[in-house]
Amino acid sequence: MDKKHFKCWCWKALWGLGVLSFIFAWVAGMQGQVLGYPNAVWFWNALVFGVLAIPIKLDCKNCGICGMK
Repeated sequence: MDKKHFKCWCWKALWGLGVLSFIFAWVAGMQGQVLGYPNAVWFWNALVFGVLAIPIKLDCKNCGICGMK
């Protein structure tokens, strides 16, 4: 696997996990808990995954995989 491919997949995975954690946090806010964790845990997970995804995307230069020019 090419380094560019790995970075794009890693960015997409982190971003996807952040979105999923944010959705779980929203649902936990209404129901109290999701998968045994309160909404604060899910919000922090979403924040951490989002922050970890940012430098990977900013490092992407002229990538044909993610369409960055």
